[in-house]
Amino acid sequence: MRDEFSVDPETMLQASARFDLESVELGSAVGRLQATLGSLGDVCGNDDQGHKFASGYNPNAEKLLQALQNMSSRLADIGRGLEVMGTNYQGGDAASRVRSGG
Repeated sequence: MRDEFSVDPETMLQASARFDLESVELGSAVGRLQATLGSLGDVCGNDDQGHKFASGYNPNAEKLLQALQNMSSRLADIGRGLEVMGTNYQGGDAASRVRSGG
């Protein structure tokens, strides 16, 4: 049995658009989350127990926010990569078609 590799450039381009859309939607959701949580002010309290809770909560909340922002950016990067690959495969396929005649 012969090993084969096949690529459907159109599917790559469609997937690219989907990754772009998901990137935008995640970015919007993160923005809404930040706005909503920011409007609540300091939710940990100003007593000793609140400060203790905040010392664990705030750094981890920041890490989560950064991770979500990174995920949104990486989804966009994947979308661009798929778009470039799909376009390159289309160009390569077109260039490989040789016409006979003349």
